[in-house]
Amino acid sequence: MVNTFSGIEQCRSLAQADKHGFLQVTHNGVTWKVFVSQGKLCYAHHSVQTLDTLNYHLAQLGHEAINQLAADMDSMNPGSWGKLNATVEHLHQQGKLDAAGRTNLKNAIAKEALETLLWLPAGNAEWHDLANVAVSEDMPELSPVLDELDIRLQSWQKLTPHIESPHQQPYCPDTNQLSQTVANGMLNPGLLSMLAKLMQNKSIGELSIFLKQDRLKVAQLLSPYIQSGVIQLRDAAAPLNQLPNIPALAATASVSAPQGAISAPANGGSAKRQKIVCIDDSPAMLETIEGYLGSEGFDVATVENPMESLSTMFAMKPDLILMDVSMPGINGNRLCQILKRSSVFKEVPIIMVSGNTGALDKAKAESSGATDYLTKPFSKEDLVAIVETHLKTAIAS
Repeated sequence: MVNTFSGIEQCRSLAQADKHGFLQVTHNGVTWKVFVSQGKLCYAHHSVQTLDTLNYHLAQLGHEAINQLAADMDSMNPGSWGKLNATVEHLHQQGKLDAAGRTNLKNAIAKEALETLLWLPAGNAEWHDLANVAVSEDMPELSPVLDELDIRLQSWQKLTPHIESPHQQPYCPDTNQLSQTVANGMLNPGLLSMLAKLMQNKSIGELSIFLKQDRLKVAQLLSPYIQSGVIQLRDAAAPLNQLPNIPALAATASVSAPQGAISAPANGGSAKRQKIVCIDDSPAMLETIEGYLGSEGFDVATVENPMESLSTMFAMKPDLILMDVSMPGINGNRLCQILKRSSVFKEVPIIMVSGNTGALDKAKAESSGATDYLTKPFSKEDLVAIVETHLKTAIAS
């Protein structure tokens, strides 16, 4: 039965369902397939993923590009997933990828496909039951993957309407302008000149392969120069122009998070040696918090960039989270809402940390699902007291 694709909410329903099979979505000549088994993401792909997809993710994972395999891919049977999967397996068999590398590469391909699927405004969707779907321990849970992509979407949307797609092709119409000062520009003229030479009908995504950077980060670096007109964009080349553009910010539906205080889990453990994750874009603040809590016997993990480390945060399974409110890329209150939608963090105390003492900020923290609120600057005694209070509550619950 064909239905209308309902975006991230339909994918979230798959994450919660006891199903084995795949969701197939078609739109504008592109087909996506998302294979799941009991809430785990087995794999995902879309029909216009190419060798560049592999090269991009190999670069992200610290491996060399595989241009020499282009002919091998072209000789394979039609079907992008067959080609991509066969190439990944070929690399593994040749010893160029170990088992972990193979898994990471397949997961990266799946996330890329899911990301573009979640940008889709509408499409035709069909669910196909399968009797047996191979599942392994290293397959990720679908729910945190969707949370990670939801955060990335917010960052992409901040670049619109100046950037509509990571597949657009940047170019410099007048290299003399590369030396001019651009507001919020982070690149020096020498690096800009190098990038201008590299562009040559390459997309933002293809540039990121050369730079060995995430395509979102490359787009963020180029954005000020695109806004100023120093760098301009051509449309994405076929067949990548068939993929959906980044949805406009106003078109994104907000999902309400639980209201009020959150109770901590009844794990019966000691407050000491429990895992505490600290999220702050300031290395100095992270070092201070780690020093304060580490000296008291807590197991502390720090996260400087939550958008790049969300999957790691899910794997940490913390007993308590300390989170800065003001961070570049995403507001702490919004990140708190996203975390609280996941069953992993639903019962984990989250303490928001901010330099603002206003009642409005405290109200925002509460409405986002935060457990408590700590004002900067704070002493070691203040920090330890609030952490121990909520860990003790967790033990008593």
